[in-house]
Amino acid sequence: MRKLNEYLVTIDTIYPDGYERERVFRDAGDMVEAQPFPAVKPRTLMGRIISPFATWFGKRQSRLSLRDLTPEQLHDIGLSRCETTAELEKAYLLSALRRSF
Repeated sequence: MRKLNEYLVTIDTIYPDGYERERVFRDAGDMVEAQPFPAVKPRTLMGRIISPFATWFGKRQSRLSLRDLTPEQLHDIGLSRCETTAELEKAYLLSALRRSF
């Protein structure tokens, strides 16, 4: 059988800030604001070359994921099928160029 302090260590691992986020949520009645990560600019030449492509690829993946959503899911996030189609055309630009070669 485990001792009580072993269980408490587990709870401290799950809630390392001692329930601070839960207290703030409960007291304010609203969600705790996320702390955004500061934008880190690439320092090297190779990083500056790759960074725009990485950003573009991430946006493309997000746009392509819209294709798999049902009309109900699109409605939940506030998009219509027409808006989704317009975003998908942006994602297919490079794909269409790649297919033509």
